Amino acid sequence: MTTSTTNAAEFVEFFEAGWKFGAHDADGFFRHFGPRMHPNTALIQPIAPPARGPRALQQIFEPLFKAIPDLVGDLKRWGETADGVFIELTLHGHLGSKPVEWTVVDRIILEDGMIRERRSYFDPTPLLKAIALRPRASLPLLLSVFRTKG
Repeated sequence: MTTSTTNAAEFVEFFEAGWKFGAHDADGFFRHFGPRMHPNTALIQPIAPPARGPRALQQIFEPLFKAIPDLVGDLKRWGETADGVFIELTLHGHLGSKPVEWTVVDRIILEDGMIRERRSYFDPTPLLKAIALRPRASLPLLLSVFRTKG
């Protein structure tokens, strides 16, 4: 499948608007992105196990939002691919009252305008350091890393 520049730009605007909700309005975040998630979506990223299907969005982001309740993302740049987009985003918030920030690049495969796959690339060092220094605040996130398929 190919995307047009117009479709790619529309999706990036949509993506950026969703990250404005971030953790401070997690329900808004899930309502925003939910309708654009493909029924067989795959969300893949460092640290956490892959999440697939209709609950993938909540599986990945609910624990992150609980641990970092003011997490938001700021779009830095993006580029179109043959089947979707690459989006560079800086995520930032507070874990246990201390600031934490890291940059991600998401490769998003679109199918009929829906997110078929999102593979996030990032150096987990800033997040891991914050988790190690604030384990109690990180508990929701730590538990999600070790979740098993049920």
